Amino acid sequence: MKHKNYLSTKSYFINRFGKLSTSFLFYQMQDIAWEHAAVLGFGFDKLKEDQQFWVLSRLRVKIIRRPEWGEDFTLETWSRGADRFYGYRDFYFVDKAGNNIIEATTSWLVLDLKSKKIVQLTNFKNFPTYAESVFGENAKKVRAPKSEDTLQYTPALFTEIDINQHFNSGRYLERIINSYDFGFHEKNDLAEFEVNFLKEGMPSDRLGVKKQFIDENNHICSVVRESDGVDLIRTKMVWRKRI
Repeated sequence: MKHKNYLSTKSYFINRFGKLSTSFLFYQMQDIAWEHAAVLGFGFDKLKEDQQFWVLSRLRVKIIRRPEWGEDFTLETWSRGADRFYGYRDFYFVDKAGNNIIEATTSWLVLDLKSKKIVQLTNFKNFPTYAESVFGENAKKVRAPKSEDTLQYTPALFTEIDINQHFNSGRYLERIINSYDFGFHEKNDLAEFEVNFLKEGMPSDRLGVKKQFIDENNHICSVVRESDGVDLIRTKMVWRKRI
């Protein structure tokens, strides 16, 4: 069964071009996912009782077009079920004419709060399934970028830490987007991105962004922790010329 939110593109959701920003696109997906999980009986509070919590592992988003400031749209989500470890959830952003304008698929894990070990989802009874799949496949593994550029590391900020005391998933995306200068964004718009969330960032971490340009439109990026050089997330980004 699908779960729906009826939304309007608020002024604080938009980028400097007057359209839904990538970070708020992500936050809206994250919010409805938590909401629907609670409706299904697998939400934050329920898992907390068992000393467990959800983490987003993989994400793929295709942006056909972005909602504009003041535009109404519907955000739809549903569970595609689970295998041994991954729970799968897909999304549509639908405009008033009924067109899918943003499409996404996500892969989630449940971790034990103390041991941080992955919990087998086969232990969950009555885990919901729904056959429709946005892309017909799950988000894939993103390889590590290759670059010899010197990275600029900066500390984690107070507003970048979430309720689990980890670096917020959406803030990683903001770090990567902000690593591109104004001139690049003036000419290019993010059309598709795939993300692997690999390690937990902590309040004490200093982070840098590594980029590899496969070609003009296809880039691979990662957020790197200074203390051990580990990639905390990796992203495959597809850019198109801004119209």
